[in-house]
Amino acid sequence: MASPQLFLSLTKNFFQRNNPVETVVMGVVQSVYNLITFQSRMKLLKYRYMLEAQKLERIETTLNQFNPYEMRGNKMSRTF
Repeated sequence: MASPQLFLSLTKNFFQRNNPVETVVMGVVQSVYNLITFQSRMKLLKYRYMLEAQKLERIETTLNQFNPYEMRGNKMSRTF
């Protein structure tokens, strides 16, 4: 008799900790939220990408200012 009662109490505790209905509902709500905010998050990512590209370009121009080799097209002029 103790075994079925133990099994029932364990299953009850499991479902109290891991509520499958709540998990499914939260998954649906999160998916809808992601679909709604997708466009604005893409704009933010594009903006961040542009900022990082500008930073990299500034760093490259700063490094090339002190470069003794001059870039000409795809080749470098190694004359000093």
